[in-house]
Amino acid sequence: MEKTPETLKILELIDTYYPVVDGAINVTKHYCEELNKIAECKLAVPKAAKKDKYEDKETFDVIRCASTGAPEKYRSAFPEQDLRFKRRIREEKFDIMHTHSPFVLGRYALKTARKRGIPIVATLHTQYHQDFERVLKNKALTDFMIWYIVKVFQDADSVWTVSNRSCQILRDYGYNGKIEVVRNGTDYKYPDNPDELIAKVNALHNLDGQKNVFLFVGRMAWYKNLKIILDALKIIKQRKVDFKMLFVGGGFDYEEVKAYAKEQGLENDCIFTGAVADKELIQGYYLRGDLLLFPSTFDMAPVTGVEAAAHNLAAIMTKDSCSAELVVDGENGFLAEESAESFADKICELVNTPELVKQAGINAGKTLYRSWEMVAEEVLEKYKKIVKDYKRKKEMFNELKRLGKEHRQKLKQEKKRIKKEKRSNKER
Repeated sequence: MEKTPETLKILELIDTYYPVVDGAINVTKHYCEELNKIAECKLAVPKAAKKDKYEDKETFDVIRCASTGAPEKYRSAFPEQDLRFKRRIREEKFDIMHTHSPFVLGRYALKTARKRGIPIVATLHTQYHQDFERVLKNKALTDFMIWYIVKVFQDADSVWTVSNRSCQILRDYGYNGKIEVVRNGTDYKYPDNPDELIAKVNALHNLDGQKNVFLFVGRMAWYKNLKIILDALKIIKQRKVDFKMLFVGGGFDYEEVKAYAKEQGLENDCIFTGAVADKELIQGYYLRGDLLLFPSTFDMAPVTGVEAAAHNLAAIMTKDSCSAELVVDGENGFLAEESAESFADKICELVNTPELVKQAGINAGKTLYRSWEMVAEEVLEKYKKIVKDYKRKKEMFNELKRLGKEHRQKLKQEKKRIKKEKRSNKER
């Protein structure tokens, strides 16, 4: 897109970025990539650790600020202490800011937006309470951090979440304002060469002719309910179901998850690929899978579900979870209770009804698929409305301020006149 003086200038912010990888980081990257095609979009993030020797090669400008290490390989930003960063942000003259995390950069964005007289959007991507409990292991500190992050949402001009059920999570944190839902998308689409991609996965993992190939794609972290998957697999193995399970992804619990699979006697049934950067290979995994197993109740709107839908792959998800809120059981996916027994029962039911599973996958592609291009178009229209409304409110405020000033001046003049008149009457 050719940029003009009328092109909206957008700054997205997030408190950690590549080479660290998580769902919110991926979402933010895709926002920037697609928005920069139809507007002018830049991204503000902390500097990566020096030892990572990471170099940004994005299609949009990445503005990095000083940072230090934080738990679980994340980074903690220091924007106020980075004069070069502050000068760059000041010189850019953005029309709107959007923070995807409510920490240091989120607070910096609020302060800067107020100083510049522009609106700011804040999106909740993560169940922070669970994160804080896991890392801090202290209720008082957890409660304090929830109070700390809610302040960013309370002060933002527009607050978004990624699913309807995540709205209640934000309410539970103490936020009491308006919330809009903007769902995530995917950059995948059904490929032109599915057979070739499937053959590649078959050759890589010796899966040719294998029935009942189950799949998990995402971070290897216990909070994703991976234990439910492994325990369910142990149950169906005891019920004589022949299967292979593909765990695609890396993460801080990767080795523990592999060790637990071995403890359960599943070492010959599970394949752990580790982190996969090859996008075509990931597509091959989605195409080769017969069912996606995704019991997580932590994720608010997992991109994995949309990616699976892009490849006509149905998922079993946990009933009443944020992940499953668009899934209609038996139509475009399947639901189970949050237990290994329930997942095992559902798997055993579905391995005997392959046509139902196949049709659910096709329906998922029709009802759950959403591209990042579609997301960006929706987001840009929202930004334009937010900027327009903010300018109108600002103009109204300035007009009221001007009228108030005029009124005060008239009152002052009237008091002077009355005082002068009284003095004149006394002299007579």
